[in-house]
Amino acid sequence: MQSKQAIRKMMLAKRLAMSSEAKHACESSIISHIEALPLFQEAEVITLYMPIRGEADLLPLWRSCNKIVLFPKVCSDMLAFCPAQCMEDFGQGCYGILEPLNDEAVAMHKIDLIIVPGLVFDRGGHRLGYGKGYYDRLINTNPGVATLGVCFDDFFIERLPVDSWDAKVNLVVTQTGIYRSEGEV
Repeated sequence: MQSKQAIRKMMLAKRLAMSSEAKHACESSIISHIEALPLFQEAEVITLYMPIRGEADLLPLWRSCNKIVLFPKVCSDMLAFCPAQCMEDFGQGCYGILEPLNDEAVAMHKIDLIIVPGLVFDRGGHRLGYGKGYYDRLINTNPGVATLGVCFDDFFIERLPVDSWDAKVNLVVTQTGIYRSEGEV
């Protein structure tokens, strides 16, 4: 099995090479799958993310859903989630990613669904991000919060190398379907 670093490098190049037309079509399908999920429909408070490096852009979901939507903000070595109403509510944050200017984080127990970005997900619900571990720490310290990983089909693979600190998401959504993590009830 390839190392995480080798997989990360290869998959990032592959994702950045996707045409904008193909990417947009995939994103529309991913959003439709998310909207159809009872978990999403019943949620009152959800998190999204600002897409970077070719990640699936779910911002149309933010504009169309009737929910409280929070976005991640790096606070030391953890993520906090803060509300934002429009693009003017964001500023440059850590790693060049837009973050809410608002510092009023919502308590984790009030969040119904965390939508998790990732470079690659596997059928076990493990993810490969950019190597900083923010979402792994978040999921591991908040096991009761529902998590949904998002990626394109080509980035949903059979198995990733896994370390003891790697966290799993409950579901993975791609443009062709919704997948429950192996081992999840």
